[in-house]
Amino acid sequence: MARSISFELTDKVVIVTGAGRGIGKSIAEICAEYGADLALGSRTVSELEATAQACRAQGRRAEAWELDVLKVSSMRNFVNNVLDTFGRIDVLVNNAGVNTPKPALDYTEEEFDYIADVNFKGAFFMSTLVAESMIERGIEGSIINITSQAGVVGGPLRSIYAGAKGAVGQITRSLAAEWALNKITVNAVAPTFTRTPMLEAAMKNPTFAKNLEKVPMGRVAEPEEIAGAVVYLASPAARMVTGQVLAVDGGFTAV
Repeated sequence: MARSISFELTDKVVIVTGAGRGIGKSIAEICAEYGADLALGSRTVSELEATAQACRAQGRRAEAWELDVLKVSSMRNFVNNVLDTFGRIDVLVNNAGVNTPKPALDYTEEEFDYIADVNFKGAFFMSTLVAESMIERGIEGSIINITSQAGVVGGPLRSIYAGAKGAVGQITRSLAAEWALNKITVNAVAPTFTRTPMLEAAMKNPTFAKNLEKVPMGRVAEPEEIAGAVVYLASPAARMVTGQVLAVDGGFTAV
């Protein structure tokens, strides 16, 4: 008789960064649908309230705090708030990210630091802070980084973003190997162009918009399609999966 597997997240405490809109909002709401309690973080706390309310409407706990992934002190305060409120962290979803599409020759040093730090530095230090709490409590947790197809294959007008997301893919593999004996899995989800406010802004650039033609399935992804991959990686069904970058890209990186 085959053993059953579970995709449930019942009573797990899940952190989602950048949860006020787009992919992060969808991830939080669908994790709540699968039984999780949510700790939500963003620089704009007011944006988080709608997400929190949607999670609570499903009978789950949801709390929101200010979080600036540019500052380790802010990340540490956020993690401490989560632990003080929930007592544990089972899943971290590093979703916060930014991009400003433009030619590589036009970027300033300040833009480089901002894009690289939000996407890469934030994911690294959030991971180490949360992993420390998991190790201290003996929790067999999951860390899931939201990277990008651009971090797998690169692309014009997003050189810094692609470099930072590629780096996130590499720390995913490295941290997975480092924390495997602690029973902490570390994986990443690499979306294609996904229907979010950030994509809508980027698509105003005609050169950038032409990249959509490279998606074999011929459409953008919906946020809930990215959330589905996150639920899988956070669930008991994926306990033997670690160090992987799962592309949810309509075939973009396959050709």
